[in-house]
Amino acid sequence: MFGRGVTQGVVGTIMMQFSAGAVSFAMFSLAARSFSVTDFGHLAMWLSICQMGSVLALLGQEMFVLRSLNEYGVAVRPDLAKGALIFSLTIVATIPVLLGTTLITIGTMVLGESSSLMTAAALVLVLGSGIALSSHIARCYLGILLSDGMRELLWRLLIVIALLTVISLHVAIGIDQFFLVAAAAIGIALLIQVSALWRAFPKNILDARPRFRIGAWSMISARFWASTMVETINQYLDVVIIYWLLDPAAAGAYFVASRLANMFAMVLTAVHNYATRRIPALYFAGKSGELNRTLKLMAEVVLLCVAAGLAVIAFGAGPILALFGPAFVAQKWTLIILATGTALAAAGGPAAAVLMIAGHEGRYPIIIAANILLRFTGFAILIPMFGLPGAALATAISLGLVAIALNVLCRRWAGIDPSILILFRKLPPEGHVAATPYAQSPGAGSTSQGQPT
Repeated sequence: MFGRGVTQGVVGTIMMQFSAGAVSFAMFSLAARSFSVTDFGHLAMWLSICQMGSVLALLGQEMFVLRSLNEYGVAVRPDLAKGALIFSLTIVATIPVLLGTTLITIGTMVLGESSSLMTAAALVLVLGSGIALSSHIARCYLGILLSDGMRELLWRLLIVIALLTVISLHVAIGIDQFFLVAAAAIGIALLIQVSALWRAFPKNILDARPRFRIGAWSMISARFWASTMVETINQYLDVVIIYWLLDPAAAGAYFVASRLANMFAMVLTAVHNYATRRIPALYFAGKSGELNRTLKLMAEVVLLCVAAGLAVIAFGAGPILALFGPAFVAQKWTLIILATGTALAAAGGPAAAVLMIAGHEGRYPIIIAANILLRFTGFAILIPMFGLPGAALATAISLGLVAIALNVLCRRWAGIDPSILILFRKLPPEGHVAATPYAQSPGAGSTSQGQPT
């Protein structure tokens, strides 16, 4: 029963992610056919900046609030849970707005972009931050559809419907209008999610008198933010760099190839999402046997998905790219190389989530920063030699190396193997994983740094 429940949970999360991926595929395919190659590259560049900005503006609150609600829930501290929630909501109500204002100022006054485009992009940034935090809170109290489904699936589906409507009416759409549609779609998804979350939120937390540990929480949030910052740069900055190193058309082609290769990243995201819903409670309760069995069952599903995905890309890269337009078919090997790298990353499992939940959020950014440096060094060397396939090769090498490093460190620092290699290992005995006890002690606020003891 336990194994079936975990497998169904992971498969359900992966199916939701693949549904979101299919809708995202349709969204970008329609966008690519609605704009010129140059305009689509311009759209891809600003969309990447907005996605980076919406995550960076959270200052690490998405993982902080998720960990806090689970940790203080296990410790039966609704006062601290409410305090942590207010702490996160205050940050996300101010920082994204300030960053969005900065984006408008720099875009219009320095880069010469239109005010309509920058305003619409800023709206996407701000609303993206809001739904990111709301979705992480919802993972504690709502089902997959109302938590990750709102953030990953619904708003993209609304954009697809809007684009199909525009195309059927033979109406031209500008980049700024695309961002406005995206902002409206995210806003609708956020409204639905917040409404459901308000009804489902535990009454003991809502009624509790909040207590705050601002100093300790600020330190933990800073480490989570550092982790998120380097991870987000690692994920989205490629397109921006290629935009400036080569041209908008190349950036658009790389954007398409990288998003298609991200079918494996979808597997990893799904596993990460499921892990952040299930692992914190097991970890902080010290249920190491159940935790390791959960990871093993997750690894079985990941292995099947990675094998199937590699087969699809190997045999169908050309036809898939043709759906975006004939100009993209030439990047077949760019897609295959990127897919290989993201498959290796997916096979590594939710190593990042495990390290941060286990209290190593301060060390994780160093690993990802080294990966970014390696990738951009590869860009400098391989792009002049091979063009876009060289950029893909640099990305694939860096993804493979960081997956290996993260899993070695997970086993060394946390005693947990989240990769598919756990399928070939004997599970460690009960009690191998020790949870962080600081949330359980009223006086622990001065010493809580999230480090396991």
